[in-house]
Amino acid sequence: MVWIGGVFYGAAFVGYIYTLRLVPLSLAQPVITAGVSVLTALVAVYVLREQMGFMNWAGLAFICAGMLLLFWGRT
Repeated sequence: MVWIGGVFYGAAFVGYIYTLRLVPLSLAQPVITAGVSVLTALVAVYVLREQMGFMNWAGLAFICAGMLLLFWGRT
């Protein structure tokens, strides 16, 4: 299991470095941090069958809206 974790950690690091080549750090870091939170919540709901209430879904919606606002007009 440690080796599998190391492989995923290395893949995440390579993806992070590649992302920083394309997007400035001031945009990449908040989006990656928020994206991990959203992805973790969605995996918990759909894979682990966790229950989320309305406030949790609203929080995820606000996180996604914030990520969209970061990129608004920066295309």
